[in-house]
Amino acid sequence: MIYITDAKGDGRPCLKVYEGKVMKWYYCESEDYLFSSFINLLKYDKNFRIYNVYGKKVYIPNDPEVFKVKEELEEFEGIIYNLSQLLPLIKISREINGNRKKVKVKLKNKMNAEEVLKLGVRIIKPVELPRLF
Repeated sequence: MIYITDAKGDGRPCLKVYEGKVMKWYYCESEDYLFSSFINLLKYDKNFRIYNVYGKKVYIPNDPEVFKVKEELEEFEGIIYNLSQLLPLIKISREINGNRKKVKVKLKNKMNAEEVLKLGVRIIKPVELPRLF
């Protein structure tokens, strides 16, 4: 389990990751606090490294902008982990189809993929976002 706190270090978590599957969002003062905390964790914690499929260590950029999701979606396929988040998803959708946890959604308006992620949906198509496991 990973807790990423805000950059001030007062211990309030911004994000909780559990086994790479469940993401829980907490209040964080700004996106920059969250991203700079994540960058600090990656850069300065000697036990926390990212490797590519060839076993080479991945360079971690200093700029928080690199970690922001800027993809605009009109429709997407995804997996919903928390079914209690289905109602907010229905409110922003023009059409929704699904079985069990897999959903196909057509949105009323274009939406940033990051907002969909905050609803607890992992996006599979049209873009596959980076995973944390």
